[in-house]
Amino acid sequence: MINYGTTLRDKFARFYLDEYRSLKWIAEHVGVNDEAIKVLVREYGMKRDGKATRWRQIDLDWLRDQRAAGRTCRELAAETGFSLGMISYLGQRHDLPGRRARAEPPVSS
Repeated sequence: MINYGTTLRDKFARFYLDEYRSLKWIAEHVGVNDEAIKVLVREYGMKRDGKATRWRQIDLDWLRDQRAAGRTCRELAAETGFSLGMISYLGQRHDLPGRRARAEPPVSS
């Protein structure tokens, strides 16, 4: 007999603790709302350590190649589970190729 509770918990732990996926990402991928995922975090007693270093888990060479191939930050955020802001930040911090914000045109008098 399959114990679905254990399987669900293992999958949730992998997404939440190992891959540092956001609660919103997990909710979308399992087809429930964010509140249900928050309940599971409390129920399972899960805590993440080192959340501030999560960005180090992304392969910057891969990210550079994806940006050079013309993929948007929005596409990469959806694929990786990182926020759009984090992907943009990594692009700026590590000088990755891609579209940059346009400079304001000079004001003529």
